Amino acid sequence: MDTTSDRINSLVAGISEKLLDAARVGSSFSNLQGAIDTALTEISELLGQSLTLGGSENSVVRGLDSGQIKDLEILSLPPNGSARFSGGVSQRAGNAEILITDAGRLQGGGTLDLKVGESSRRIQFQPGRSISGMAQQINSSNYGVKAIDLDGKLQLTAKTSESLEATVRPVRTGRNYGDNQLFGVNASQIDRVDLSQLPEGVSQTVQGQVDSVASVARLTYQGTAGGLVAGSASFDLSGDLGSANVETTRGESLISFAEKINNVSAFTGVKAEVNGNELRLVSQLRGDDAEVRLSNVVRQFRPTVEGVNAAQIPRFDLQSIADGAEVNLSGSVTTAADTAKLQYQGSGGNVVDSAVFTLSGNLGSEQIAISQGESLVDVRDRINAETDSTGVTASVDSDTLQFSGTEVGSAESIQVTLDDITQYVEVDGVNASQIQGFTANSSEPRSTNTLSGSVDQAATKGQLTYDGFLGSTNGNATINLTGELGTAEIDVSSFQSLSSLRDDINDRTGDTGVVATLSGSRITLESQSYGSDGIVEVEVTSGSFNTNGGDGNGNAAGADAQLTINGNSVTADGNQVDYVDSLGSYSFDVEPGFTGTFDSVTVTTSDGSFDLSGGDETGTAYGVDAEATINGQSYVADGDEFDLTVDSAVMTFDVDAGFSGAIDPITLRSDEDEFTVTGGDGNGNASGQDGQATINGAIYTSSNDTYQVAIGESSIDLELAEFFAGAFDSFEIDSDVSTKRRTGTPSTYNASAARERFAINGKEVSKVDGRYEFEQDGVRIGFQLADGFRGSFDNFTITANGAASEPYSSYQTSPLTGTTLDATQAALIDLLQLASGGDYDSKQTHALDAYSVSKEALVNLQSLFGVSSRRGRSLNGLLFDQSA
Repeated sequence: MDTTSDRINSLVAGISEKLLDAARVGSSFSNLQGAIDTALTEISELLGQSLTLGGSENSVVRGLDSGQIKDLEILSLPPNGSARFSGGVSQRAGNAEILITDAGRLQGGGTLDLKVGESSRRIQFQPGRSISGMAQQINSSNYGVKAIDLDGKLQLTAKTSESLEATVRPVRTGRNYGDNQLFGVNASQIDRVDLSQLPEGVSQTVQGQVDSVASVARLTYQGTAGGLVAGSASFDLSGDLGSANVETTRGESLISFAEKINNVSAFTGVKAEVNGNELRLVSQLRGDDAEVRLSNVVRQFRPTVEGVNAAQIPRFDLQSIADGAEVNLSGSVTTAADTAKLQYQGSGGNVVDSAVFTLSGNLGSEQIAISQGESLVDVRDRINAETDSTGVTASVDSDTLQFSGTEVGSAESIQVTLDDITQYVEVDGVNASQIQGFTANSSEPRSTNTLSGSVDQAATKGQLTYDGFLGSTNGNATINLTGELGTAEIDVSSFQSLSSLRDDINDRTGDTGVVATLSGSRITLESQSYGSDGIVEVEVTSGSFNTNGGDGNGNAAGADAQLTINGNSVTADGNQVDYVDSLGSYSFDVEPGFTGTFDSVTVTTSDGSFDLSGGDETGTAYGVDAEATINGQSYVADGDEFDLTVDSAVMTFDVDAGFSGAIDPITLRSDEDEFTVTGGDGNGNASGQDGQATINGAIYTSSNDTYQVAIGESSIDLELAEFFAGAFDSFEIDSDVSTKRRTGTPSTYNASAARERFAINGKEVSKVDGRYEFEQDGVRIGFQLADGFRGSFDNFTITANGAASEPYSSYQTSPLTGTTLDATQAALIDLLQLASGGDYDSKQTHALDAYSVSKEALVNLQSLFGVSSRRGRSLNGLLFDQSA
């Protein structure tokens, strides 16, 4: 186990020991929490990550508006925890509401029994009254409800939070004409005239005009071309029925936006319709009571980037910028990003000397062999065929072969390691009068060896002599003459001339290796070779043939040369010397007869040419990170990617490969999204207006098309055709009318008040013990809404920000990496929950349960690393036996 893993193991063992001691004496380990936090902080750093302690005492809350949220309590905040909260009242509390779908049955006359809470009322409708007329009649009296005509149905909404019940009791009518009849009514102008309030025998001419029609409240939202929403925003939409919060998103279709508004029409009394690039908000009611109001508009801010020159910066990512901020960037790229490069120098476009080298890049390594005289272009092509394995490309420029990495930046490198190359051996100092035929059989690469010494004894040949008499032999004999090559039989005759005998012997030299010479009456028999292999042997098989020299028995051998080389005694094979030392193996011949000190011989071995430039002494070259000066501040990229924070803007961008010089000015903005509403008072408030009619010289107003016109001491209900304006034809009232009625089948409707709905991060939140509680990403909070606040609250965040209170001595170890890091993180995932704010910290967990978590972590580490703790006691022995 390496030092880092050993340190982690030791820290976990220390935590476990403390928890075991605490479990033995009680359930709490709050006094250990600081020490545990310190150890876990160091463990986190060794895992290459940071640890911020959680819990409410270590929390940082940003963006909270106390005018919206009060009594905030952080119920749980895990280590490294962070959560963002947004939302608000998605549905306000609403009064009871019913939709009477068969209200049309009352158009023939009848009654509507209303029960609001415990209060009951009965409303009488005369035959011929429209749904709108029914609503007007209800609204003209204080029945505790508001009524509207909703697509031919009668909608009733309680004015208080009490329950609502309505029973429809229709009357089927027949009409007998008698008193009070109508004459001259133009049905295209007048829908209905209700004479039910008149006494019998009225005679009256009715004439006049509609000066203005009752209008709805109207606001217009301005979209963009294509019928799209211009900007993201949320707002409270209010009408005569209540309010609801609505959100819309930039680029959303106006049709989708309208659907959102119409989905809450039952709560607001406002409908939406799309006309081209406009969305119109219209009240369902008409008249002075109709209203449409937009309030608490919260526009989202949208970041924009201007001025980026793609030829300089092909990618620019603005990650964040403060709302409403503007940041201007100017400067230059002072150093262009580049790949790692090495250059091999050839000659004449070819390889200088044969070599084998290993080429390494960010993808791996391959061994490359090149041959003397091979074209650099051929070498380039073979290297590029391996690019997918090495991450290195090659190019040729005249006599230069360039190696280049495929990625830019100082984190990328390439390397050329020379494995083998042609060796050249040079021998200097050989004196031919002393030494001949010097050969370096082998020589250590890149070495110089000097051979110095002396020939202490010259090599000699084997030699015997035969003495004749007066140039002739002394008698008959037969001899076997043996030399280094073999044996030959020689016949010697009495008084044979010594020259003849010499010639007979030399005729067999090829068989024996013995040479005979004659001097006077003496024949000398001598070996052809020097040294101990140069023998002369004479075996007399008959007669007499006496020789001198050698061992006195007809046998003679030469002597090998004796030398001292670099202080070492060396025996030659005759005159042939073989000498070996740590730097090489050499052979040479000593000049026959030479003795004494020989001139020093120097053997130099050197590499062939492999001229590599551009890297360090190991043949490694590194890429170059781009450098830039932005707004006077110097920055170094990761390759060609810059990560910058300038003022409130956080951004990343890439510079184009090879680019350096001035950067075109760039402007970063956070602009509030467009949200334009026209109409009304210009501030998002619009009201309807009652219609006006002048009838029989008197002025009347109405929120719909029905006017209550005075006739003597009584009145009639005059219902004009919808949206009719101008003078209507006069008509006459005369005689009387009697009505015959029969009650129809009643129908009853019930409703209760709607409760307030509250949502955070898109999820509905219910109250717990009188307050809202919600959990996001492990962060749980409880809170109340501020008094009087209803709507969307400002976004706020809660982040863990605690640090260990006790210092620790950081060991000089490096964080874990690779698969070891992944496995160790998995082994300790539960252990880190012992930190403040974690699932197993001292506020939430019994000491024995916390010890079980640490014990499990130790078991995981032992399984991962398969070793005992550095303290010399096995983890099983240290923990499990203690537990038992």
